[in-house]
Amino acid sequence: MTSLPSFRKTKRLTCGEFDEPPIFTPLFENAKVATVLVTVALFSSFGGLNAEAPKSDDAVDLGLSPAERDWLVDHREIRYGADPGWPPFSLREGDDLSGLDREFIDLLGARLGVRFTYVPTENWDQTVEALRKEEIDLVTGVADLPERPLGINYSEPYTQFPLAIIMRTDGPFFSSIEQLERDGLRLGGPGGYAPTVFIQRNFPRLSMTETVTSLDALKLLSEGEVDAVVENLGVVAHLIKTNGLGNLKIVGTVKERFDPRFGVRADLAPLPGILNKALGTVAEQDRLQIYDHWVLVEISKMWNWREVAAAGVGILGVGLLAIGIVSFWNWRMKAELDRRRVVEASLRQSEERFRHLFEAMQDAYLLTQTDGKIQFVNESAVEMLKIGSKPVIERLSIGSFLERPDEFAELMNALRKGERMRDHCIELSSADGSTLLCRCNIQLVKG
Repeated sequence: MTSLPSFRKTKRLTCGEFDEPPIFTPLFENAKVATVLVTVALFSSFGGLNAEAPKSDDAVDLGLSPAERDWLVDHREIRYGADPGWPPFSLREGDDLSGLDREFIDLLGARLGVRFTYVPTENWDQTVEALRKEEIDLVTGVADLPERPLGINYSEPYTQFPLAIIMRTDGPFFSSIEQLERDGLRLGGPGGYAPTVFIQRNFPRLSMTETVTSLDALKLLSEGEVDAVVENLGVVAHLIKTNGLGNLKIVGTVKERFDPRFGVRADLAPLPGILNKALGTVAEQDRLQIYDHWVLVEISKMWNWREVAAAGVGILGVGLLAIGIVSFWNWRMKAELDRRRVVEASLRQSEERFRHLFEAMQDAYLLTQTDGKIQFVNESAVEMLKIGSKPVIERLSIGSFLERPDEFAELMNALRKGERMRDHCIELSSADGSTLLCRCNIQLVKG
């Protein structure tokens, strides 16, 4: 997480010192009062939090050593393989590959000035075998798992998504593999995949039905043959949406992580370091474009998390008459703003206290860059947006939650003209697809 700047360094665009955060107030949600405020601070570019990512440039200096440059000269073509059935990361289409992995590979190829050639395989096991036989030089989407030694070298992760627990919609909620083991649930998972191997080695009391693909495991779950599946959040979000598995829900994420890396043959020792240097030059905006294309829009639109919200900490209140709702929120907004002014005044002196203010708020709070990239959310925002994972939200653009994604650009144009927005209506979409009608005050803050 990028460190947050102190509010002592920020000033309101038109009104001097920043003395109260702009606010979003949900008015209605299916005839119920939402007991949250969503606060969104829009920061212009300045050091620290909102320093803009460098523009993508295929000619950027990678910092390669002379030996690494010589190695690339001698290896103008690099053959790679991938899991042919692990969307949205990798999906074989004939003799070609599509997905998030392919886009990263193409981006790195342009940076390094080499050609990455895809070698098709039928399944993940065949892909790993091709690497062992030196028929390919690297594989995408592989986790560095001690329980599964492959005898290869790994790059740094090129993307990060948490592991999710998936169950049927009529099932309970869980937040750890230990809980699944305690209750003796039956799991399904693709054989040889990192989560499956990890669970088999570390939770032997759990019954595991191996499948060929992640989709096969989700279908077993949908049909009641197993009780849960543990898999990469981006993968299950894509598969549930695109395969009509409407009776499945994501009940939580777990602490274990198996972020995808590039796995390289041991005899190609310079290549992992070269890939790491190239990955280090990938601008955040380039990553976001890839995520938006393959993963993030789906994650922000799909699940039925109403049960999660009902089980959360007071997300939804009791239903009130329309006039009662308006009166209640007028009082609630004033009380919350008064409380926030007092708390903020006492916490201005340090960055750590500033962060604590955000985390301690009962209301949801998001900070964004001027391009819409979400930089920080507190736990209340995680509950309100109903995704269940701060790292996922903090890779999203605010446009992913707007009913009209182009509305953010309109807001920024108005803010840059010096306009202040009070009681501005915006519709936000939570992860279950429901709409929050919001009344908001927004202002642009500059350093």
